[in-house]
Amino acid sequence: MEKLLAAELKTMPLSQPETLKTRRAGVDCELSVADIYRVCLWSRIANRVLYPLAAFRVTDEKSYYEALKQVDWDEHVKETGTIAVDFFCQSSCITHSQYGAQLTKDSVVDWFRDKTGQRPSVDRNEPDIRINVYLFKNRARVSLDMAGSSLHRRNYRKAGGMAPLKENLAASILTKAGWPALAKHGAPLVDPMCGSGTFLIEGAMIAADYAPGLKRDYFGFLSWCHHEAPVWESLINEAQQRLQVGLQDMPEISGFDVDDEAIEAANTNISAAGLSGIISVSQADFFTNAGVFKNGPGLVVVNPPYGERLEDESTIGVFYSKLGRALKTKAPNWDLALFTGNPSLFHRTGLSRRVVLECRNGDLECKLFASTLPPAAVESDKGGDSSNDISADAEVAEGIWAQAKPKKQRATVSGVDQFHDRLKKNIRVLGGWIKSASVTNYRIYDADLPDFAFALDVYQSARGIVVSLQEYQAPKHIDPVLAQQRIDAALPVVCELLACDSKDLAVKRRSRQRGETQYQRIEKTNQYHEVVEGRCRLLINVHDYLDTGLFLDHRKVRHWIADQAKDKLFLNLYCYTATASVHAALGGAAGTVSVDLSPKYIEWAQKNYALNELDPDQHQLIKADCTDWVKKQRVQSQRYDLIFLDPPTFSNSTAMEQDWDVQKNHRSMIDDCMAILSESGTLIFSNNFRRFQLDETIKKKYRVEDRSKWSIQRDFARNPKIHQCWFIKKAS
Repeated sequence: MEKLLAAELKTMPLSQPETLKTRRAGVDCELSVADIYRVCLWSRIANRVLYPLAAFRVTDEKSYYEALKQVDWDEHVKETGTIAVDFFCQSSCITHSQYGAQLTKDSVVDWFRDKTGQRPSVDRNEPDIRINVYLFKNRARVSLDMAGSSLHRRNYRKAGGMAPLKENLAASILTKAGWPALAKHGAPLVDPMCGSGTFLIEGAMIAADYAPGLKRDYFGFLSWCHHEAPVWESLINEAQQRLQVGLQDMPEISGFDVDDEAIEAANTNISAAGLSGIISVSQADFFTNAGVFKNGPGLVVVNPPYGERLEDESTIGVFYSKLGRALKTKAPNWDLALFTGNPSLFHRTGLSRRVVLECRNGDLECKLFASTLPPAAVESDKGGDSSNDISADAEVAEGIWAQAKPKKQRATVSGVDQFHDRLKKNIRVLGGWIKSASVTNYRIYDADLPDFAFALDVYQSARGIVVSLQEYQAPKHIDPVLAQQRIDAALPVVCELLACDSKDLAVKRRSRQRGETQYQRIEKTNQYHEVVEGRCRLLINVHDYLDTGLFLDHRKVRHWIADQAKDKLFLNLYCYTATASVHAALGGAAGTVSVDLSPKYIEWAQKNYALNELDPDQHQLIKADCTDWVKKQRVQSQRYDLIFLDPPTFSNSTAMEQDWDVQKNHRSMIDDCMAILSESGTLIFSNNFRRFQLDETIKKKYRVEDRSKWSIQRDFARNPKIHQCWFIKKAS
């Protein structure tokens, strides 16, 4: 959301726009008092506006208490005023947020008592100042909350439905969907499942140039010692004048909901926002009401049920299929913004899948899908009565993947017969090698046919075949609806030829990953399967993450490590789920050390260790930034006989001191690894950045052997650029 917020701030007449700098979860900028007021009044996206007072390191409770007393608190609040504290802590010596808030309050109150003999009191609801403290890894950042409470509170929500969106999230969704530009051109806005009306109200406020903070009667700066009342009053007057002008020319904004209580709540909120007569809502079933999209095209925005409250996955799956058909039938040429906390169900709509926003809504990982619905003449049906489609959807929802009529489905998508024949051929051709090499987990198909651009990885689990289908992101010139139809047509073929149950077939999209997206969850099944590789028992998860926990392309490297590890000390950097370390340990390593920054992967590695009964004292798992950890190891006397370095292409995790870029940073990382490598040891360096070039100085300083071709086995022969691999030794 931070980039969206930065773009919004750039549209405001701030005094120093050149100071805007995006950071994780926020934007830093230098603001005047008037700027602070303007952001609090006009930002539709921000949660809070924090004015930093102090930043310092903390060693214990006393040091924190004393550091707070260095702030001149009478600059911000009077001794007779009121305060409140929001305290957030993680990975620090203070572990309880409530205790941290109490300690903060005590320090501020004692500061005033020592200086004036009087002390402020506490008002948790509307204090004169709200102090915001963020303590992470013993680094404290102390700020004033200038808004006083979250800016999503616009003061119009008087009634809510079962799961209302926060107002600033709704505004963000509308902004990413292009509503501000559509509204200027008079396009209508429709929410066919409007609930308590949040999308409609936020949409109307955007269209009317309605300041989102205009109805708030409390801000944190109103009793601040530096408050400039005339400046604030002038901004309020300006906002009221802009609203009067904006309301004179409004687009049509309407909503519908099958629930009469939701419509009652929506009307209550619309009235509280002062938008009665601007927004119309009525009780109607979107699927049967023909008049929902009578004018247009415009923007249809919808936040359908996630399946959290419906009886089972099959029911909600049928619902999404029905929703997709209804949208294509009823709203041709309209722009669609569909926001869901169950992104894995979106493919059931049959609509194009362009993701324009990924965020968290409470505990749910959510995605916003945006597209333009096809013209009515373009839509193609299977033919026959619509009830037959619903029946077929019910079968798909129960896990049949439309296998009931595979031949008919194959005929509806060009090329599916060729895909069937190619997959069948691959199974036959690779079968002998798979058996002779005792390989139980392998890639059976890798975009062999351009129209069916996905990879199929097969795992022999203790409970049967498990398959991961990773769809490669289609080029922009490919119709996303057609690409999805090909995937849907291929699924029953995969299940049929690989003898795989549909519930054990995971469908994922593989595109270029940035920052932490490569680690984020896709689903939340928490379903792990035990597989065997060589002597190792390992856990995979095909549903919840893009990568399954076992990189199949590095199979030969892991076996080599197992063969070479006897009586040696093995170091695994960026260890992921530590599969290479398990191989080394079972190969007789004297000890292994595995390092990764991700707590999830360290936890996963611990499960792999427990599964193989490895001694945690002999085989260590360390959660740390690998670059920092290796630098610190250079001053230690410990040396490693085998080092496996397989870093990501790019990472900008906030837990790291600096961003990682494999092309820019590999030289220094290799030098650090070679410094802790024993004289006769081997560094195995690998990465999967296709345009990677090994620094020439590395080749001059050390003995370097390119083992890329050797390391790639038959099931990855179609993709020789899947990774690059070098064995590096110290010069003689």
